[in-house]
Amino acid sequence: MEFKSITITNFLSYYDVNEIEFAPTTTIFIGQNNTGKSKLFDAINFALYSRVFLTDPTSDGTNGKWISDIKEISTFVVNNHKLNEALAANDDSLKVAVSLLIDNKTSYITVERSIDFKKSTEKFIYATNNFSVTELDKLDGHVIANDVGEAAEDRLSIYFAPSIKDFFLFQGESANRIMQLQKGGNFSRAVKEIARLSVFEDAKDLAESYVGTVHNRITRKQNKNKEQKEQQEKLQFSIETKKHQLEEYDDKKTEADKKVAEYSDKVEKLEDELSQLKEFEDYFKQKKTFEDNMKRIKAELNEANLEKSDIAEDAVFYKIREKIEEFKDFYSKLEEKGEVPPSIFAAEINKALKAELCPICGADLHEGSRGCEYAKSRLPKCDTDKLGSYLRDLNSTFGNANEDIQRIPQNLEKILERKRQLEQKKTRLFKEKEELQGILDNTKINADTEEKKKKADEVSHSLRHYSDLLEKAKLDSSKNEGSIGILNRELQKLRHEFKMLVVDDDDIDDRDKILTIYAEKLKNAMNKLYALAHDTAYNEVQKRANEYYKEMTKENAALVGDIKIDTSTSEIYTVDEQGFRIRNINQGNRISIQLAVIAGILTVAQEQFDQQYPFVTDAPVSTLGGDNKLSTVETMINCFEQSIIIIKDDTSTKNKTNDEIRKLIKESDNVGLAYELSLSKAENISDQYTTYKKIKG
Repeated sequence: MEFKSITITNFLSYYDVNEIEFAPTTTIFIGQNNTGKSKLFDAINFALYSRVFLTDPTSDGTNGKWISDIKEISTFVVNNHKLNEALAANDDSLKVAVSLLIDNKTSYITVERSIDFKKSTEKFIYATNNFSVTELDKLDGHVIANDVGEAAEDRLSIYFAPSIKDFFLFQGESANRIMQLQKGGNFSRAVKEIARLSVFEDAKDLAESYVGTVHNRITRKQNKNKEQKEQQEKLQFSIETKKHQLEEYDDKKTEADKKVAEYSDKVEKLEDELSQLKEFEDYFKQKKTFEDNMKRIKAELNEANLEKSDIAEDAVFYKIREKIEEFKDFYSKLEEKGEVPPSIFAAEINKALKAELCPICGADLHEGSRGCEYAKSRLPKCDTDKLGSYLRDLNSTFGNANEDIQRIPQNLEKILERKRQLEQKKTRLFKEKEELQGILDNTKINADTEEKKKKADEVSHSLRHYSDLLEKAKLDSSKNEGSIGILNRELQKLRHEFKMLVVDDDDIDDRDKILTIYAEKLKNAMNKLYALAHDTAYNEVQKRANEYYKEMTKENAALVGDIKIDTSTSEIYTVDEQGFRIRNINQGNRISIQLAVIAGILTVAQEQFDQQYPFVTDAPVSTLGGDNKLSTVETMINCFEQSIIIIKDDTSTKNKTNDEIRKLIKESDNVGLAYELSLSKAENISDQYTTYKKIKG
């Protein structure tokens, strides 16, 4: 899949008809602010997904939002110069259109979206909109498809999955939004689509539905016994109640996780600001030590709890150790006394039946005789020798385990003492946390101006505020996670009781009993399969992201760590060699992380869909500088077969030859085309429009 060219007609800052070609490798657009860079990005988005980014700040503090309603788009999308021209000429109508030509290996696809306006009392108003997708065969030029409206949307979605639109059409300023891992977020939807998780999800849902179907069938066949029916209804009601409660806690945890991600981002940004002040150097050192100690103690506590669980499971054998001792030599003693009858092998009985004569007692074994019927009835029971072997093996196993069983009380006491010591350390750490907060609150700023001091105090106060909110959100998430765990165990127990109640019912036939047992097993298997597919998909994206991240930051003097995509906490961050989270990373590395994950998800998507997507990005490195900026752009060029990079020209007109991006454009063989965008000269702002000139290719 390759973008060949785009034709933009009277769309936003683009006046009249503008035909722009793209290179099959990399095309770079550079320009100063407000020269039409983002409007070019909007044009591609408008053609493919009928959306435009409105840059007016929103109530939630973001820099704008995507508008997809075509009538709302029509209120601001017409080029101002064209609008003034049409009004002056007293035209009856005007048209805004974007046409995108795509090379799809064996065919050419033309995607065209337009809005028609009609004259109405000294202004133009929305009349209608049109959308078409035309596909022509490269070999003989015949029309493969010529769809309009909804049919065109359906055809286009085959080639450009809606779930990954924010990734191959990447807007640097909206990176934080599309990187959110919460359930239902852009990132989660994209991974779900590229990993075909919906297939596993459907299988999981079908298995769950099958369990319900089997239970309903059993219910209809249930006997008239009032007591048992009441017990079954009570269990079913309890199951449904627990499921409803589980959904509520899951929603609460999802909401808490969103807040954790939001407050974590704010805390990191505030810490970035404070870390620039030398007065807070001691605070950040102690904070790092505190966090490392807390992680270590939590890990040790978790390990101790797992050991305690293992010992608790074995403790049941300690309680019946005397019975085990009695059973240990059970079979061998019976053998010594001759109380176990010798086994007659099946082969010997079959040999006697064939000869129609018992070699031991001489009984007649002709077909139809009583002797023959008796001999046949003994065939299924010819496994006494197997039973003996099994019992001897079991005795040996019990004998070997007995020594460990005797040590269970001492082992349990040791682990409990270890847990008590760890809990004491954890309590001391909370005191250290309070002392750490005291350092933050009492740090004096030696700023050269009152304004800087005031700003530092405000940042310090905000950090305290958002740190408190973050701790509360984490606590809410943890509490809800604990409640979910408890409810899942209770639900499992109730379902087991329900299953046992049905299986023990004598009026239910064997087939129903088997269906009841295996429906539940099928559901559990599908749940595990979904979890495996889910984790595999995220792990593959993480692996690819780290490859790109290393490439982007290879010129950094400092080590930058590894990217971690943690679905359990809904976060993307970096970790050091010990797996500890790296805090206070600079903005440049943060952008590199985002781009690396974007590149990772697109690479996996390309492999899964067998489709090479062009990578189109607007302002991807607007906050980067130095080696990070150049190496990041180079990585984008190397990552994708075709990339279209729209980037700000940071240089002054007198020093353009020294700009690193311009130098890259000139020297890189992978950059096939490059354009410089600027504004036309005009007396009025409304009459200015985007102009472009080719600077390479």
